[in-house]
Amino acid sequence: MRSYVFTESERRRLEAWILDGVEDDTTRMIFVSMRRDFQGLLADMELMGRAMRKLRAEGRWVGRSFMPRGLRAKLREARSAASKRVG
Repeated sequence: MRSYVFTESERRRLEAWILDGVEDDTTRMIFVSMRRDFQGLLADMELMGRAMRKLRAEGRWVGRSFMPRGLRAKLREARSAASKRVG
């Protein structure tokens, strides 16, 4: 499993765009990738959440990282918003 979604360069470009509106061809390609991969990433996060809950239920979660409180609800909201735009 990878430990990142964006590279450091992509993070810098997205932060610059959010803060100052700085946009170039590379930034637009990041947007294309985000749109294309969004549903798959959400599905993977939901799968990870289910696996984490099972580990907790089995008492095997100690020492492992956890999903921040409220992330599941945010993922649901994002998926709902995306499906409204797509469908």
